[in-house]
Formats: sequence, C-alpha cells, structure tokens
Amino acid sequence: MNNKILTGAVSAAVLSLSGMVYADTTEDLVNALVTKGVLTEEEGALLSKGHDKKKANTPVVKNKGGKFSIQSADGKNEIALTGRMHFDYRNSDLDENDFGDGDGHNEEYDIDGKSTSPSEFEMRRARIGIKGKLDGMWKYDVVLNGVGKSTNVLDTASLTWAAMKPFQIQVGRFKQAFNLEGLTSSNDIDFNERSFMNQISPHKKLGIAFKGEPTKGMTYAMTKYQEGYKNNVIEDENNYSGRLTYNWAEANKIKDSIFHVGIAGFTEDYSQKAKTSSNGNSAQSSYTVNQSASLTVTSVTGGTDFATTHSRLFKFKSAGRGYSPLAALDVQGEYLTGGGASEHAKSAVHHENRFAALEGIFAKGPFKLQGEYGRGKFEGKNEIRGNGAEADVEIGYISANYMLTGEHYSKSYKGGKMKGIKINNPFDFENGTGTGAWEIGARYEYLGIDDAKITNVSSYDENRARGAWDCGTTSATYGTGTTGTNTLSGCDVSIHQYTVGLKWIANPNVLAKVSLTYSDYGDDLIAPDFADSGEKFDSETLLQTRVQWMF
Repeated sequence: MNNKILTGAVSAAVLSLSGMVYADTTEDLVNALVTKGVLTEEEGALLSKGHDKKKANTPVVKNKGGKFSIQSADGKNEIALTGRMHFDYRNSDLDENDFGDGDGHNEEYDIDGKSTSPSEFEMRRARIGIKGKLDGMWKYDVVLNGVGKSTNVLDTASLTWAAMKPFQIQVGRFKQAFNLEGLTSSNDIDFNERSFMNQISPHKKLGIAFKGEPTKGMTYAMTKYQEGYKNNVIEDENNYSGRLTYNWAEANKIKDSIFHVGIAGFTEDYSQKAKTSSNGNSAQSSYTVNQSASLTVTSVTGGTDFATTHSRLFKFKSAGRGYSPLAALDVQGEYLTGGGASEHAKSAVHHENRFAALEGIFAKGPFKLQGEYGRGKFEGKNEIRGNGAEADVEIGYISANYMLTGEHYSKSYKGGKMKGIKINNPFDFENGTGTGAWEIGARYEYLGIDDAKITNVSSYDENRARGAWDCGTTSATYGTGTTGTNTLSGCDVSIHQYTVGLKWIANPNVLAKVSLTYSDYGDDLIAPDFADSGEKFDSETLLQTRVQWMF
C-alpha cells in the first residue's frame, strides 16, 4: 500500500472511531489501530518508522518551574527565555531636610545618578534575555537591562566552553571570581540588598575566565578583566580575580548539610582617565575637615572659573543604596578652565588595589549560617601632578537564616554558591492551595576604613574624602587655594549595620520580602556637600519591601 492510501486509511479509521479511541501520542494511536485490525502490523511498523524519523528532528518545548525553553530532539542545543523584575519600596527615618534646605540640594544629593532618596518606590531591576547551550559543549547568555544608566543596557553576555566539568573557559561580560554574595543571583539573595562586601567586588566586567569543578565539592575560578563598562584606561591593565571553594559535606556525601569554606581575592593595576567632577566643586575652593567627624564642606572660598576631573578609588552607600557617599575617596585628575580647556596635559590616575577575603557556609536542614570577611588596600596617584590618596578597607558580615516551612538549604547549593530555595509546597495562585516557603533571617555587617591619607602637592589640588569620616578632634584643610603642600591623614570610617528580614517564596517565579535595617554611623555627620543646612545625624533606620517576579 502506498503512502497516500495508508494515510487515507488511517485518517478514515481515526474518524470512524468517533472518540472511542483516545491516544496521547502518534505511537499510541498507531498501536490502537493495529490492535483493532484497522492496520496490519507491517503497515503500523511502516507508519511508526516514519514518525520516529520525524520525531528525531522535532524540537521539544519545555516548561519547568515557569521557565520556558526550546530544545533540540537530541538535547544538545537549547534556547531559554530568562528575566526578572524587582519592585521596591523603601522608607527611611531620614527625610529631605537631612540632605539640604530644599533649594536644589535634593537633586545634587544624588551625586552619581544611582543613589535613592530616603523614601520612594523604585524599579530596582528589570531584565530580559536568553540563555542556552550549543552542540552540547557550549553555554551562552545575553541579558539586557531595562533600568539604570543608558550606557549599561547590556547586563551580561558570555560564551562558555563547557565540554568538561573540571575545566571550562568563559569569555564576555560576566561576574568575576569574587564574593559569595555577589556570585549568588539577585533573585536568590537572603535579604533585599547584599552587604558592603558586594560594593567593592569587581562584579560584572569584560574579561576571560578559567574555571571548573575538579572533584566533587571543590570549585575554582581565575579571571582577567577590564575595568569599567567601556575601556577608559590609557595603558595595559593587570586586573585579576580568583576564588577557590570546598564543601566538605558534599565531598563526603553528608546529607542535608553544607560545610563550605572559600578564599577569594582580586588585584587591580591600571591607569584611568579622570572624569569631570560629579558635584561641580571648584578647584579654587577650600574644604575644612573638623571635629564634626565628617569630611564635608564647611567653608568655601575662591573663584568659580575652574572645574576638576576625578578618578574614584571607592564609594560606599548605606543600606538600600541610600545615603551616598557613605564613604568615598577620589583623586583629582586635572583642572579645567571655564571653557573646559585643560590647564595641563591630560592626566591619568594610576590605581593599585588589593583585596583578599574568606567565606563560609554552615547549613543543617532548615538552618544556615553564612559569612564573609575581607581586607585590602586601595591607592591612587596622579601620574603627572603627583597628588594622590590611599586607604585600608575592612569588611565583614555574618547572617543566620531559618526556613519556617522546613526546606533544606543543602538542596539549593550548587557549584560553590547558593541557588533558589527548592519549595516543598508551592503556592498555587489559581486555586489558592499550598503555603509556599517562609524564611526569616538576621545579618550583622561592618565597614571599616583606616589609614586614609590624602596628599596634595599643589594649592589647587582637590583630592576628596567624602562621607562619614572621623578625623578625631583636630582640624585640617585640603585644596586651600593657597601656596604650599597640604596633606591629610589619620581619618577613618567605622559603620555597623543590623538587618532582620522575612521572605515568602510563593513559587519558583514569585516572591515577596521585607527587611528592616539599622545603620550606626558613629558620630554626627552631615549629608555630603550640604553642611550649610545645619542638619546632622548619626544613624538611620530603613524599611525595605520587594515584590519579585523571575523566570
């Protein structure tokens, strides 16, 4: 019987059954027709053979945990849609009066365009992209940002040769090998925001990585990366990061447990073009550091015919990315005339940064302890003018979390980091059934900066230390607009933050969480650049909420 006759016979047979035969697949249907005598076994085998050939080349659509993907029949190629939306509300006991008198100060308070005001709604993240695999040995991802600066449209984009677990190579824009919290997806972090440690992490950079899992329970990664989203350095960079972890429980097949230890660090050596000052301070202005324990503007003298460029060593923000800069250190590049022309040749600031950290996770069943501690040095020097700044930075945190609904953290650990919680009883929004997963947590974190030193070699130099700096009971000035050399040293920062949080993970796609953070800034301080407001504060209490959707 030829194919046309066979097809007609099968179609007629299916119609004649009139619902008496129910088949989930073509194979089931053919078997049913053979059983009923509509087709001979030879005809059934011929039809099944044609179907099997077609099936071998038919893509498979998957929907697992709300994650959609299309996979080739052999499983070697896949493309999946990925995205997230984090919608926040924050409420601080500080208000606009703490940041100026209202005459334009609120706008200038947002120094870098990323800081949030004391209380507001915010679309914290909105991303969409694709990820998948090719030929069974390559992995890829391209994710775009829907919020943030327009220059940062590309969040990540990388290609990984992953033919073997012990050794893989990744190129593109991706997270560097540092910081347990930073390597944990923002979808899966314990609280609304990560700790201070994440604020000095190299995080997402352009580069190349060599990584792998040589044995069960052990991971390693080494990267070379470029500073900045776009290359604004003027000489070869030597920026590297590395991380080594070991989970003793996983290596020894201890169930329901995590005994994770790790060491990580980064070293950076590059010369960067300085950028125009973000707050418009004049190079001929005078800045006084006094016993108010804050390096803020308390007097301004001189002309306004000059502007400056700066290169930043570091900048920290308070909980919820609010008070900013909580502590910042900038090195002046060059000063410009009123028309924007350089008074000197183009200046580059040479950076040398070193930081090392330890990390650990202990988890048993529904209980988890996690912590990181690190210390390093940040230095910057103007290669032409000779002025510079340096400081030692110390950061640490410890957190404790407990799953009220009994989920085990060990099921969410993979590849040396934490993943999303595996929910025992997901909440069904359509039927109103299930509890979802409920988690409580608490975290203490510390930021310490000491041995800070600013060296100005010219009366017009404007290296800057802004934020909650404590300089003791002495007064000092820098960038005075008079002749001579001016050096500032002996200032430090000591910040303590305490956070408690509650999280409801409804299902793999939806969660809500709330956290309350108390920040102890030490002595009274003044919001950056607004000492004329007369407002001072030594602490902040911040309530943060988040509704999160991800796939």
